[in-house]
Formats: sequence, C-alpha cells, structure tokens
Amino acid sequence: MKLLGLLTVLSLIPLCQPLAQEIPPGGADIRGETSLAASASAAAGKAEDLQTGRRITITKPDAAKAYTAQFTAPIAGGIAKGENVLAIIKARSVGSADTGEVLAKLQLNAAPYTSFGSTVGVAIFPDWTEQPVLFTADAPVPEGKAAIVLLCGQKEQSLEVESIRVLKYPAVADVSSFPKARLIKRTYEGREPDAPWRKAALERIEQHRKADLSMIVKDEAGGPIANAEVKLSLRRHAFGFGSAVVAKRLSGESEDDHRYREIIDRLFSIVVFENDLKDGNWAPDFDEQRKAKRNTELNLAFDWLSKHHISVRGHYLMQVATPFNLHDVKDSAVIRDRTLASVKERLSFVNDRVVEWDVINHPIAWNGADMLNKRPGLEQLDCEVFTLARSLTKLPFFVNEDQVFRPGPQHEDTLAYIEALNKAGLTVAGLGNQAHFHESYLPSPEHLLKVTDEFAQVVPHQSITEYDIVTTEDEELAADYTRDVLISVFSHPAYTSFLLWGFWEGSHWKPEAASWSKDWSIRKRGEVLEEWIGRRWRTEVTLQTDAKGRVKWRGFPGWYEVSVAGQKTVLTMPGIEP
Repeated sequence: MKLLGLLTVLSLIPLCQPLAQEIPPGGADIRGETSLAASASAAAGKAEDLQTGRRITITKPDAAKAYTAQFTAPIAGGIAKGENVLAIIKARSVGSADTGEVLAKLQLNAAPYTSFGSTVGVAIFPDWTEQPVLFTADAPVPEGKAAIVLLCGQKEQSLEVESIRVLKYPAVADVSSFPKARLIKRTYEGREPDAPWRKAALERIEQHRKADLSMIVKDEAGGPIANAEVKLSLRRHAFGFGSAVVAKRLSGESEDDHRYREIIDRLFSIVVFENDLKDGNWAPDFDEQRKAKRNTELNLAFDWLSKHHISVRGHYLMQVATPFNLHDVKDSAVIRDRTLASVKERLSFVNDRVVEWDVINHPIAWNGADMLNKRPGLEQLDCEVFTLARSLTKLPFFVNEDQVFRPGPQHEDTLAYIEALNKAGLTVAGLGNQAHFHESYLPSPEHLLKVTDEFAQVVPHQSITEYDIVTTEDEELAADYTRDVLISVFSHPAYTSFLLWGFWEGSHWKPEAASWSKDWSIRKRGEVLEEWIGRRWRTEVTLQTDAKGRVKWRGFPGWYEVSVAGQKTVLTMPGIEP
C-alpha cells in the first residue's frame, strides 16, 4: 500500500466501542467495493493512508470551510426518494484526549455535490467507536453516483476512520428504534443572555425602527372627532416580516388552509411565493387548463393578500444556476428565447402586484454560474434579462444569493457581481440574502452585522429572503439563533424585510426547519416569532384627540386598527411626523 507522508502504525489497536443498539435487520448493503478515500487541502492539513483506514490531520481549521478536508465512502447502489440510509462510521480521534467532530452527509460524489438529506454533526471519540448516522433521502440518488462524506476541516484535530458501512432500508421502515450517534452539542458566539451586541441592537430598534406618528380621527361625514378617546393597535408592520407561501393555500378551503392563512394574517406583513412565479411554473408547453389553474390560484392569492395589506416579493425572473426546467435543454438559443419570453409573460401577469423582484437568483450558486459560463451564447443572458425587465417595470431589482454570511465565493463573488452590474448601469436596488443556516456553521450576530455593513456600501437595501436553520435534535439552539438573527436584522437600517422560507411542516422544503409542526403544534422557533413579532414589537396606545381630532404617539410604523368609543374602524396607516 502506498503511504502518503510520514506514517506511524500502531501495533496495538484499542477495542472498538460497540454500537449501543443492534443494527436493525432488513438493511441492504449498498457500500460496494470502492475504497474509503481521504483528502485535505494544503491550507487545511494533510491526509494519510494507514494499514487499516485513513487519517486526516487538520492544522489550520476554518469553521466556515469544513469541506477543505473530508473522508469519502462511495456508494455503489441507488436510493429511492424516502428510503433510509444507515451509515456506520468506525473512527477515533488521535493525538489528544479531545473529542473530534465530523459533518456527515449523503451527497453526490462529484459536482455539484448535491445533498440528499440533512447534514449531521457527529462526535468522534479517542477510543475506536462505531457511530451510526441515519439519512432519509429527500430525492432519488443515482446508482453509483453518491457517497457518504465526512467533512472535518472545521476544527484542529486528527481523525482516523477505519471503515464506513452503508445499509439501505425501505421508506416504510420504522426508524424510531434505529441506533443514534452521539452528537456534537453546538452553540454560537453571542448567544449568552447578557451579550453586549444584543443590548446595543435592541437600543437601535427603539431608536431607528420606531417613529413619531400621527393621524386625524374623522367621523363618517369626514369631519374631525375632537376630545375623543382613541385606542390604536399595530395590526401589521411596515417592515417586512414574512415567509415564503404557496399560492393555492391562500384560497383553499381545507382546515390546514385556514390555519395557514390565520398565521400569515396575524404575524406577517410580506410574503414571497415559493415556486409559483418561478420560470419552471411558466413552461411554454403547459396546456390551457394548467395555465388557467395557475393563473386563478395566483390571482386569488394576490387578491387575498391585497385585502389584508400584505406585500409580496417577486421571486425570481432568472436563475443563473440552471433551473430544473432547463436541465435537458441543450440549445443555448432555445434557452435564451424561453427565458426572455418567460420574463415578459410573468412581468405582464404580475404587473405592480409585487413590491420588488429578485431579478437574478443564485448568480454565484453552489456550483458556479453555469448558465453564464458553461453554455456558449448565454454569457450575457443575465444582463439581457435585467435590461428587458427594466424596460417593462420600474420596480426595485434585487440580486438573491445564499451563504453570503459565510467566507468564500458566494460572499466575495456576490459582492463583486453586484458591483459589476452597478458599474454597467444595471442598478441593483438590494441584496437578497437567502440565509439558509446549518448548525455546523452559525456565524455570530456581530459577524452578520459586519457583513451587512459591507454590502451596504454597494446596495441601498438588503433583505433576508429565505431564512431557515437546520439543527440535529436541538430545537433550543434553532430558537435562540432565530431570535438573534431576527434582532440583528431588525436593528440594522439597511434591511427592509426578513422572510422565512416556509413556516409550516406540511408545506416546507426542509420539514425539520419549520416553525409549526404538521399538526400545527408550535415549535420553539415559532414561539420566537410569536414573542418578538407578535408581542414585543407591537404598539398599543390609548389617546385623547385634540380639538382638531389629531392624536400623536411614538411607535412602530404600519397598519393600525383604530377604535373610537369602542367602535373599530378599518385598518389605517398613520403618517410619520417630520
């Protein structure tokens, strides 16, 4: 066997700690014969072959770049959506008594490295231990194309992995009794209750998010009502607190649809359609019946939202990472024509019923901007879309990207991309920061504010457009981080909105990241929304009108419910005093 670098072979191998529970019967071995591999970038550390297994030593860790070092166990078999995969990792940490850690993933074994389930943080102990990790495939996994990957570049550590077994179980298998790994307990800097950053942020909210408001209370004839007791209650924030939604649920009649709308109406002031306005929902080959159904659902949704004074973001006009509906189209001219025609059709249909558009989605993306740099003839398609859209609407245009808070290409290249568009005269009004978080990398609130300051130099507005957080059985961590991101964002004047990428488990791309469970029981992260948006950041006052019927107060701008002598009026948005 070829040895990479200086190698020490131990003559005595400690006994492996067995699994706490038996391996469940009925699993099919899909690991195959391909050897376990280990790799590390020169900047992170080094990888070595051992007589049994592989070793990776991290000397220069980077919490934001765990992928710089990894163990890879290719999978021979295919996996259907919903099937369960149990990976059994035999590993140990060496060189110290400290516990190591890996981020375990089920993903493609080549670009674009798509994940097929949640990432799991797993503890690696000084004694040889078998750690079981269970994945449920959220999409079909091609035969021979996937792998179990253990990322480990995030911490200074030395890890040895002897083997990774991979067993597949049917989707109907009861996994509640499957063995579980001992997990890494995560936290983040700035979480403590008395963190200075939070005190400062809450003070900024009081100073900058509240305003001196006034209104004149009038009777039915339009005359001012003098010397009357008036109760005012903030019903809907002017700031955009919201979520991605599904259009058909805003007109559906099921019990779930009614519960869905009740939460939107009670808490949110802005929404974005998750998929309804994307290019894939406007394919040219849709028959008339499908088009009519789509248009009816969207029109009913827009009407309901308008009636309830809830704004809508437009998402999106073009995605630079090739969207699913164009994957099989090889002719660049066809892609160009379809994209531009779709932009025209959607802008015409929506008209002024949204307040802004994500004109370009994922310009950098997880595998590079392939629509622009891997398809000859489309190198300027984003600029063409931008120019076309600007000729058809005066609405603000946002560039929408993920992982902007994480050091690396999606941060640095997104900044450069926006600067280049601005320089070319294609003015970008705002950054849409998707902010999909995983417990493996939770930047401090102070870091979030620092990155926000950086982008504020190139765009006048910013929005958290697709927030969610995935943790492994740590809802308290998810709730605390949601609270602190919410406070950070609301405290910074650059932000105009904060949107979840879904709030209900029954309609969420990552059900584990929902704020309400399928049965509508609230999770801790949902309680954060209720506490801060629903209660803390509210304004309720009782005032006396002056001789001209005017009342003045300081509070959060937005739509207010007004009650005069116990009689409620329609929602009103008070004016802001100069």
